Amino acid sequence: AIRYDGVNVFGYTVWSLLDGFEWHRGYSIRRGLFYVDFQSHDKKLMPKSSVLFYQKLIEKNGFPPLPENQPIEGIFPCGFAWGIVDNYIQVDTTPAQFLDSNVYVWDVHQTKKLIKVDGVFTSKRKRHCVDFAAIRLQISLLQEMHVTHFHFSLKWSLILPLGNLSLINHTLVHYYQCFASELLRVNITPVVALWQPMPENQELPVSLAKYGAWENPETVQAFVEYAKFCFTSLGDHIKFWITMNEPSVKNLTYTAGHNLLKAHAKAWHLYDKEFRRTQKGKISIALQADWVEPACPFSRNDQEVADRILAFDIGWLAEPIFGNGDYPQVMRAWLHRRNSVDLYNFHLPYFSEDEKKLIQGSFDFFALSHYTTTLVGWEKEDALKYDHYLEVQMINDITWLHSPSRTAVVPWGLRKLLKWVKSKYGDVPVYVMANGIDDDQNMVHDKLRVYYIQNYINEALKAYTLDNVNLQGYFVYSFNDKTAPKYGLYSYVANQYEPKPSTKHYREIVDNNGFPGPESPELLCPEEIASCPECHFFRTRKSLLAFIAFIFVAFIVTIFFITYYSKRAERRYK
Repeated sequence: AIRYDGVNVFGYTVWSLLDGFEWHRGYSIRRGLFYVDFQSHDKKLMPKSSVLFYQKLIEKNGFPPLPENQPIEGIFPCGFAWGIVDNYIQVDTTPAQFLDSNVYVWDVHQTKKLIKVDGVFTSKRKRHCVDFAAIRLQISLLQEMHVTHFHFSLKWSLILPLGNLSLINHTLVHYYQCFASELLRVNITPVVALWQPMPENQELPVSLAKYGAWENPETVQAFVEYAKFCFTSLGDHIKFWITMNEPSVKNLTYTAGHNLLKAHAKAWHLYDKEFRRTQKGKISIALQADWVEPACPFSRNDQEVADRILAFDIGWLAEPIFGNGDYPQVMRAWLHRRNSVDLYNFHLPYFSEDEKKLIQGSFDFFALSHYTTTLVGWEKEDALKYDHYLEVQMINDITWLHSPSRTAVVPWGLRKLLKWVKSKYGDVPVYVMANGIDDDQNMVHDKLRVYYIQNYINEALKAYTLDNVNLQGYFVYSFNDKTAPKYGLYSYVANQYEPKPSTKHYREIVDNNGFPGPESPELLCPEEIASCPECHFFRTRKSLLAFIAFIFVAFIVTIFFITYYSKRAERRYK
């Protein structure tokens, strides 16, 4: 009010110094900076954490700008992955007219339609990637954004409808092959997830979803067989794999999570032993990781609650893979305590020593999806936002920016999360695999998303430059409104894609590789060799090339001998 509105504010007084009698509410609420123990004889006083906060506020005479809260200038390293996400690409396998072997006559006089001629057919030809018109459109939109990577998920339930190799959707597999090869043709690296949970059947084949889904140990082996099929069929085009993308811990039982971890580890080791040497790719898991901040930074109880949530939300699946091979000790201790007082027994399974060795270290990088930050406290205040299971109070800060869906926009939460990952799991390569916000579809300008992308990427830059986090890439969520309504950088209206202002803004950041300033050191990156479709064609058909080379050499040798002996014969007759 003083700075922006010119209001002559000359002082501020906080209410209240001590807890006391609050009129009709009596002693049921406390508003004091000092806690009063009403039960003690001398009414003992204890300073609350708000005293420490107010004391620091008076010392600073307000809110001087802190360096860590200011945007910084700088650029990301060479080879930084700039990407965008589409949960599931638009799949349209409608056959092109060129694949139709029927012969038609155009009735130009009466019906004005094509009439099929019965019994007359042309020769059939093989399918080609150009037959899929939907691919060309999606690729052209991605090219407009200047991204280097594109992240999407395969549909397990459609590729193997029965959950095994007895029935394979070869048309869909060919579509994925074409999509990946077309991405490579325009220098965009495909980043592909084998499985991503969806509401319907968790995106599992019906036969697996019907018999327990991830609760059933047989799903583990089914996933490994599916992964092997994908590595074999698509591995020539895809070098950047995600086993599971954003498994929702809110919807997982402890048994399901246990099996999911074993499935991931077995798929990772399968790739490592049988495919890595020839395909030269990398593979890991992608976890959803929203930051949790203690409501009071001076409260030890609030900090303990925040640590507990991070252990259950992220550490549950991260610690066995990136840590010591077992679940977080905080989880086991909390569940042991709950089981001793509750009627229900929350059993967290144990890994055998062999399973620990299998799971621990089954990663090439740490991939995370991050969207928002939540405040938490230990004291129950709002029953609707209180988690009785973990004994945590979720708190909404009304001063934060919020999206139409009430998602909080807290850019500094991303930096804190990245620092936390480094402190927990060391100098592991990190990819922010998805980061985005919803908007109002009725608005022409998505100003909130522009602000969101600008500030979240700047916080990621701080994590890289100031905190030395080994950040390798950033992917914005999402590609378009058709597959992710309200989250897209492209709107989708009347079968037309239109770029939103955030598209141009993100493209500028990508082109600048961050936020270069006048004092930013010049980064000289080695020029990448431009790939071409012909090069990729030859790289993926080495055996065919060897055979053609053999035929060519044999042909030359045959011509040589024919010429040689013909000349000898001519000289003999002369």
